[in-house]
Amino acid sequence: MQPSGPSESTSAPGTVPSSPQLVLPRPDCEQAIKRQPPCPIAQRSAPLERGKTRLASAFFAYFVLGWGDGVTGTLLPHFKSDLHLSFVLSSLFWVASASGYALGTIVVEHVTRIIGRTRFSTQKLPNVVAFPLRFSTGTEKESTIVGFSRSRSRFYTMVSASLLHAVFFILMGCKLGFLSMMIAYVISAFARSFISATLNVYVPSVSKGGLGFLYGSTSLGGFVAPLVCQSIIATGIRWANFYFGSLVLSAINTSFIIYAFWPTQDELRGDAELAWTLYNSASTRLDSASSVAATTVQSPTSSTAPILRATAKDVLGPRSYMAAVKNLQMWADAVFSCIYSGSESATQGFIVVYLLGTRHANPNTAGYVTSGFWGGMALSRFAWGYLGPIVSFRQRKWIVQACICKLRVVEPRRNYTENPLSVIAFVMHLLILLVPSFVENAVSTAVIGTVYGPIFPSNLAVARDLLPTEVHLVSLAIIAACGSIGAALFPFIAGLLTTNVGAYTLPYITIAQTVAMFCIWFFFPSRLPTSQN
Repeated sequence: MQPSGPSESTSAPGTVPSSPQLVLPRPDCEQAIKRQPPCPIAQRSAPLERGKTRLASAFFAYFVLGWGDGVTGTLLPHFKSDLHLSFVLSSLFWVASASGYALGTIVVEHVTRIIGRTRFSTQKLPNVVAFPLRFSTGTEKESTIVGFSRSRSRFYTMVSASLLHAVFFILMGCKLGFLSMMIAYVISAFARSFISATLNVYVPSVSKGGLGFLYGSTSLGGFVAPLVCQSIIATGIRWANFYFGSLVLSAINTSFIIYAFWPTQDELRGDAELAWTLYNSASTRLDSASSVAATTVQSPTSSTAPILRATAKDVLGPRSYMAAVKNLQMWADAVFSCIYSGSESATQGFIVVYLLGTRHANPNTAGYVTSGFWGGMALSRFAWGYLGPIVSFRQRKWIVQACICKLRVVEPRRNYTENPLSVIAFVMHLLILLVPSFVENAVSTAVIGTVYGPIFPSNLAVARDLLPTEVHLVSLAIIAACGSIGAALFPFIAGLLTTNVGAYTLPYITIAQTVAMFCIWFFFPSRLPTSQN
């Protein structure tokens, strides 16, 4: 890396500028990093350095998220009886969760930019545990710039979100009332949005099948939590103690994140090299555009601020919200995510209420049906973690189509006919509606969870394949946020109909959602665009 530009002659090798004007000493920068691998190599090797450990930490973090979310359906009748709530008010827990997730999605990019801002020096690497941006005191002997450290931003985001999610368990365990529980669900979803936005980008960069295992871990947490919670309640222990016990998992999760995602020296060095490279490019453009003005300014503020503003913008990258929201494919994925998440949440959230109200199930055993749903989903998502990297873009599209409701399809100009697979999730919802049997309904619920497993990670994978790389972080966050909105909207509708009409209305909602998912997914591309093949 040998930068060039009009300001190259302003400082000699091995010297530090004495002027208050911030001028990049390019030879000093070369001496500080010339013995290290180039930036692209450092960026590629960094995720692999602790890849397995970080994947394990990511999977456990999602397990804890699933642990907290998966128990809501089991505890919903207890929330209703202990807090004297209607089903409409009970469904507001999903609305609170969607609000927290939407708020997190709005601010995630801005917050990660702030906590990732780092002062890079020509003499040493930044300190991991220091505050993200330590302002200069004016007595520093080495030249510094303000840039963005991806590794530090990821570390601070994961640790902060894990600690914030522990607050959810505390508030729920205290059982202070309906309002405090609503706030707890907002906090939980807010923390989940930051963890999801970070890991949805990081995990696929380390493992091609990582998303399947990642969301399988969520389902595994949702499978284990209702089993544990229902067993605790059956012994006469109050349900609030379940949340206090969950703090142990939060402590383990936070400790694991600190150990796994602690930035390595190679990562910090790669961040520093990237920051200096972008600074060189920005300062060269500034020098060529206003070299006369730059040499006549004497005030430290007026001489450094233009460079720092330009540098920060380049190092942190352009804002990508506008590019993402103008992409129609992103919105198609977002709408599909909204309907799917609504169907998933309505099924697992109200199936116990449905079984108690229409099948007269035993209250001490009905809660285990939720575990069957999450258990089936966990199995299929872990299996998808193996199959995801193997199947092609086209095969993935039709596998998911089969999981929803598959018809015979013959493509024009192709001698290729899809095998007729009919009504999987669709038929299971119909059986729940038509067969008056608790056992059959419980089995159908488990099958629904199994075929639903690959759908959400496949939707994210399609978005990653079809959307530009520069909008992945924002787009995946918006898609997940729309999923959270659906997970609040449709359970609220289910609660409203359950209160005013009856619990038997649940299958009508889920059947309509299954048909809508089939129609949207059917019109998704069956192959990658030519430019991306």
